[in-house]
Amino acid sequence: MQNIIAEATFGEDLTPSCYVFNDPRKPKLETFSFPQTEEQLEEDRLYELKIQKRRFNNFSEGVNIMENVQKIDIALLEDAPSNWAYFPLPDEAQLISLMNSIETIGLINPIIVLSHQNYRKYTVLEGKSRVTALKNLYKRNPLDKYKYPVCFVLDSEKVDEYYLRTMILDLNFRYRTIPQDVFIRMILDRHALLKKSKKFKKESNIALQLAEEFMMSTSSIYNYLVLGNLSEEIKTLLFEKRINLQVARLFAKVNHDVQKMILENIDFKDINCFHRIKFIIGNGDGKNTLESIRELIDKSKDLVPEKISFNLTINKRLLSKTCETLIDLKKYACMNFSSMIGDNANRFCNISFDQNIMSYYIEQNLIDENVVNRLTAKELQEILSK
Repeated sequence: MQNIIAEATFGEDLTPSCYVFNDPRKPKLETFSFPQTEEQLEEDRLYELKIQKRRFNNFSEGVNIMENVQKIDIALLEDAPSNWAYFPLPDEAQLISLMNSIETIGLINPIIVLSHQNYRKYTVLEGKSRVTALKNLYKRNPLDKYKYPVCFVLDSEKVDEYYLRTMILDLNFRYRTIPQDVFIRMILDRHALLKKSKKFKKESNIALQLAEEFMMSTSSIYNYLVLGNLSEEIKTLLFEKRINLQVARLFAKVNHDVQKMILENIDFKDINCFHRIKFIIGNGDGKNTLESIRELIDKSKDLVPEKISFNLTINKRLLSKTCETLIDLKKYACMNFSSMIGDNANRFCNISFDQNIMSYYIEQNLIDENVVNRLTAKELQEILSK
């Protein structure tokens, strides 16, 4: 029982852990089938009804987290399951700051924990960083105020799993700096939880709720929800930080079967090669046969990125000469490739710079404003103007 609560995942796993057969990280698993009797099936049905009733009551009436307040030995406090609390811990400097705060003014916010039937230890739902700080303080100075922190205790038999996980998401979002990969997972997890609620039947209603909770525009929320179109295998790669967000959005254009076919036939070292994945997927409306995908993958191996960016930093004494050189480059691009792109030279040579800093150079006559305008010009006539 200890390993189930403290180390493994618990309850429904909203985050996928799914791998294609050629994924080098695919774990080796054995599956077993256990036929159930009619009595067992009936027990499962009644248990599910009990859960549904508890879930409805929790979300409609709320839960009083301050109903049961206790001082609990920190040795009995264990981390929440990894699929519930996947948020980053504070770095060393932040932990030291937290320890100093607790040492100076005490524990201001009680820790929220979950109790379990027939199990002596408690699961930390909110306050993992404070528990870590308290344990470090107790090692250094074994005082009761560090060993027995005040905790709000929730009963696992009375509070629904989805309610607890929603609470964890909400509390961590409000008080943490969230890395992008964790933030994506939070939105998708919350979306999955809301979809299971009868209160939110329409996708638009869910998007509005998410926009309010995460303090974002609905359009931004939809940009993240597009990732919900990803197959379990692609989501696994995304949450394991093995595929970047830009490439993941490309995969979201095609259905799960196509996503899986691409994964199973591409070299995994190219999984984040944006220009090749973009070529293979296109607009998402091409032929989706295994043969056609393999052909596209084979052709993509000879492709190179269409563009490259340079970050050039120069001294002000080189400003005039650099601008002249860049204007000549832009002129060359426009004169030699205009038949391909019309008059828009920026598609082949797009020059950007800090407009604010450049204004000081213009102000002090270190560069002519007309020269600066020619740097950003799109048409040949503008580039050639003096």
